[in-house]
Amino acid sequence: MSDMSWKDLRDLDCAAIQSGGYAWAGYVDRMVEQSERLRTDVIAGHLSIENYESDTATQVREHIDLFTGRFEDDLSDYAQTRVRTALLEASEALKAEQDELLELVGLIEERAYEIEGDKHDYEVNPSGELHRSIYLHLDPPQWLCDRVGIDKPSAWYDLVGEAEVMSRLGDFYELAKELGAQYQDRLRAIMSRAHDADDEAAAALTAMREAPPELPPQLGATYDDLIDDYKAELSEEVAAEMEAIFNGESDLSPEQVNQWWEGLSDAEREALIAEHPEWVGPTDGIPVDVRDTANRTVLDDQITGLDQEIADIEQQMDAINADYEAGRPNDSPVSYSELQERLEELRQDRDQLADLDSRIQEPHPDTGQEYFLLGFGTEGEGQAIVSVGNPDTADNVNVYVPGTGADLGGAGYDNGGLMNRIDSMAYDAMRFGKGEETATVLWLDYDAPDGVVGEARDTALAEAAADDLGSFTDGLRATAEGEPSNLTMTGHSYGSTTVGIAARDEGLDVDNMVFIGSPGVGVDSAEALGIDPDNVWASRNPDDVIEYGMVHGEDPTGEEFGGNTFTSEATREGEHPFPGGGNVLLGAAGGAVAAVDGAVANHSAYWDDGNISRENMAFIATGQEGEVE
Repeated sequence: MSDMSWKDLRDLDCAAIQSGGYAWAGYVDRMVEQSERLRTDVIAGHLSIENYESDTATQVREHIDLFTGRFEDDLSDYAQTRVRTALLEASEALKAEQDELLELVGLIEERAYEIEGDKHDYEVNPSGELHRSIYLHLDPPQWLCDRVGIDKPSAWYDLVGEAEVMSRLGDFYELAKELGAQYQDRLRAIMSRAHDADDEAAAALTAMREAPPELPPQLGATYDDLIDDYKAELSEEVAAEMEAIFNGESDLSPEQVNQWWEGLSDAEREALIAEHPEWVGPTDGIPVDVRDTANRTVLDDQITGLDQEIADIEQQMDAINADYEAGRPNDSPVSYSELQERLEELRQDRDQLADLDSRIQEPHPDTGQEYFLLGFGTEGEGQAIVSVGNPDTADNVNVYVPGTGADLGGAGYDNGGLMNRIDSMAYDAMRFGKGEETATVLWLDYDAPDGVVGEARDTALAEAAADDLGSFTDGLRATAEGEPSNLTMTGHSYGSTTVGIAARDEGLDVDNMVFIGSPGVGVDSAEALGIDPDNVWASRNPDDVIEYGMVHGEDPTGEEFGGNTFTSEATREGEHPFPGGGNVLLGAAGGAVAAVDGAVANHSAYWDDGNISRENMAFIATGQEGEVE
């Protein structure tokens, strides 16, 4: 604990501490010049490859480079960052307390008080001089008379004034003592803060003295071990690089991110997963199993955090109710209705995340494949990227992009249309496939339209999603193990528009594209999608209402589009909104929506049990296009 007295703080030369902090920066600059000489004079000079070319010389050059790099890192970390920061922060904090102390001591001395006691329990009491002026001379100072509310005696022979002072001696005593107590509290607060600043600086400097930077490992073990040991000490640097990648500040492609990740040591990768899972999990180019581990950690943390936030709000609402029932006023800065609204939002987020969490805990009941969580979020309508099976090791990968109305609530059990669909697609790939491993991915990492009018008739949301979908696809290619997988991109409804626009604007590195119940894909020909038109497939069942809403380009099931088609059935019979094709109200020409019950029933029938579309989609996803009906 700091032993600084108020006199020590009063006399402290804060400018000297500040100058010491700045001096460390100059020290770093001078020392870096010396390490640079090792590079120029030794590595690139007399020990250069031109002069010495051998395994030993290479190892020595690399070791010197490691040494100089570590030396510079340590200088930057310890000298310029930690020591300099500790001194400058201490100087700033102590100067602020010193300024307040000088102001207070001036008042104490001016009003004839005394500072007594030890360094941690100061007392401020009226001095003997102040006592004598009141009790002996009956001539208290003007400021004290003002506090008591009487006129100061005009002279020693002012008997009337002195008599009034004598009659109010108790008031003079209490008010003088009260002011001393105020000065005392203020002094103790100043010194408490000064002691904290002193202790913090001492602790920081002591920690650096007791744990000095280590030199690079000595030559002896294999060089790979030396490199791994060295890299394990670079966690702060690596963390900064990871944060920049996550924030999009590095301009690295997913392939470059993967190369960077693979270049880290095991210790560095493990540290990043443990300390910053929120950066690792969403990043394209990092292996799928790593992203899954990181995202599950963040998911657990978010559910726990939401539980706590919900409990806090419930407690606030209980307090408001208790005050209301007791007839007491409540000073809560947030109204009960605002808390109720916030509580409902938090409960919805919590339920959706918990539902997602429960959905991915056990393997797929039919295929036995594990689930992999590649992304999630509660912003807007919510996001979820979930894979049945590992895309990095699968022979086939099928990425499903849902359309209008898709949200995080649809990724759980109760409203599980989206997860149910990828479960069905994974099962179909197993039973209709060629015995190969197929990973089926739900990609809901964009804001899908809420309804068939408004946003769904515009391509803005698809265009906003194009870059992220392209990055995700590139990430799958970058992290794949062994031979590249047969990669299929399947879009349903507005999801097909999103896929098409991503292909048009960003280019999608996929083998096949499948458009189901599409309102148009943003281009007028299969050729414009950037892949072989023979690998572009589309289907629409005969009762799908979307045929009247072709608002985003040429119909991909039409002959003019130039792709392939396969059969889908209208399994929800009797629900076609326009029997015989009459009363077209959903198309671009009509510009309105048919208010008919069941209008979109068959738009979602493609995953119904027994629908031939399921078998046909599985044929494409597993590389059996020739068997599609």
